[in-house]
Amino acid sequence: MNRVLMAVSVATLFCRILAAQSPQSPTEVQAAPPAASAPSAPAEAAQRIAAGSVLPVELAKTVDAKKAKTGDEVVAKVTEDLRSNTGIVIVPKDTKVIGHVTEAQPRTKQQAESELAITFDHVVLKDGEPMPMPMSIQAVIAPPNRNLPATPAAAPAEPGPMSGGTRPASPGAGSPAPTMPQASGSAPTEAPVQQQAPPQITGETRGVVGIAHLNLSAATDPTRGSLLTSDKNNVKLDNGTLMLLRVDR
Repeated sequence: MNRVLMAVSVATLFCRILAAQSPQSPTEVQAAPPAASAPSAPAEAAQRIAAGSVLPVELAKTVDAKKAKTGDEVVAKVTEDLRSNTGIVIVPKDTKVIGHVTEAQPRTKQQAESELAITFDHVVLKDGEPMPMPMSIQAVIAPPNRNLPATPAAAPAEPGPMSGGTRPASPGAGSPAPTMPQASGSAPTEAPVQQQAPPQITGETRGVVGIAHLNLSAATDPTRGSLLTSDKNNVKLDNGTLMLLRVDR
């Protein structure tokens, strides 16, 4: 049940990324000024996508530094319609976003850190025509079906004073905390565990969310795109991994 709730929560939050942006936000898609002549569909869309716009996408296939090679194609799909500030759909949901691996380095005895560099450079429109769109990875989010670390369940809560918040329930002042009776020779009962709530994802989310020992940075060479590193594991982005791609131009 926790896994289902987590998937629904992350998906819902991911869907609200663009809607939560303010009108002045650099991540908003800008509407193009009227043109003297009607441009082609790809040109029209390109004119309306402002630098700094954010596309929420989902990886369509796993990318593993242990198996990937430089030049390998990376495919993702847009998870929500990208709209102009007038509501016109510029990049529809399920549009393919294409990139490629620029570097792949597994961990070895000689190489303590695994590296995977990826650059995204275009989207494929419904008519199959590619539209150039250089993008960098702003954030990487674990797939919704991945379990977050379990933590001890919190104590029952009661309404807090005035603010509407909550505070842990506690015994009366000066009285000892109640204890549960234990059977002779039995081990103490451990507190139940529950899954952590998924973190809130917005258009400003950056870095890595929900994947341990993974770091995200810009590659020193801009042509290499975005760099993912790990000093504990081989860098591996599973099918279904969520990303926020930021339009660079």
